[in-house]
Amino acid sequence: MQARVQALREDWRNRLTGKPVDLLPYDAVAAVLKSYQHRQLTEVRAIPLDKIVGSVGRYKDFNRRFLPRRRSLAYRWARVEQAMDSSLGVPPIEVYQIGDVYFVLDGNHRVSVARANGFDTIDAYVTVVPVAADIEAGDSLDEAIIKAECAHFLAQTRLAEHCADLDIRFTKPNGYPRLLEHIYTHRHFMGLDAPQGEAPVSFPAAAANWYANVYLPIVAAIRRYGLEQRFPGQTPADLYVQVSARILEQSIQQGHRPETDAVVQELAAEAPSPLAAAMQNLARRLAAHTPFIRKAYRSSDSAVAPAADARPAFDEGEGPVQVHDIEKTG
Repeated sequence: MQARVQALREDWRNRLTGKPVDLLPYDAVAAVLKSYQHRQLTEVRAIPLDKIVGSVGRYKDFNRRFLPRRRSLAYRWARVEQAMDSSLGVPPIEVYQIGDVYFVLDGNHRVSVARANGFDTIDAYVTVVPVAADIEAGDSLDEAIIKAECAHFLAQTRLAEHCADLDIRFTKPNGYPRLLEHIYTHRHFMGLDAPQGEAPVSFPAAAANWYANVYLPIVAAIRRYGLEQRFPGQTPADLYVQVSARILEQSIQQGHRPETDAVVQELAAEAPSPLAAAMQNLARRLAAHTPFIRKAYRSSDSAVAPAADARPAFDEGEGPVQVHDIEKTG
């Protein structure tokens, strides 16, 4: 199948250039958002194909442009293409919408065939997930998860409403959940210090107090001692997590809280040299690409279309597709 050969080439090229190659798994993003209040639209809408970035359950079967990766998809893919060209056509797909992007619930093959044939839009039944996650079509899985975590963090803390110059950005997932843990702890101690009988501190109020009295002073020390320059590629929020973890560790060991400046200076002294940092980064990139390169060399000779009368093995739970049953299998 020519589409599969093209998928292999694209995966090779995109991995070498660092571009995302995989579809986004809906369940991973939805779990981070912690939002399950869906609003289903009953009318059919034409949605842009280039805004479909993920899938529910089949995100490994297709690459980011929905080209098929597995030989076993060839027969089904051809039948869906045949149905699209017929007078009957195919039914609308079903998708979840998060922000401006979509995840396929039913109709992965129809999306794949439509994109391969140069369509710009496809008809869909849309279920809207009402969250403010600014996920974009070119985001990697880590970037999508970070944005989902940020949306959940801001919804819980409402910091954007109280802090005009809010600047908390992470380069890796799980940063925002750690900050929520810090705020829960900070809120607990605020409650201990409050006069007896006073109303409990709200979580948004505790978040604003934590941001002003814990987060910003540590970030100020990070910038004062140039940690951003010593650890290129890391944001003040990334470094805040490291500094605060070290402060907690030393507090437990020493029985008292160390000075923030002393901890930051200690971390700065441990920073690798620019040459060592560059070598470590190169080693990480090579390690990430080597398994794929080996796999690509093994697969390149066999990445050819099956014979016209050959019917490859189907995925588990799948059988031959007829035009009338594409609705729940395409």
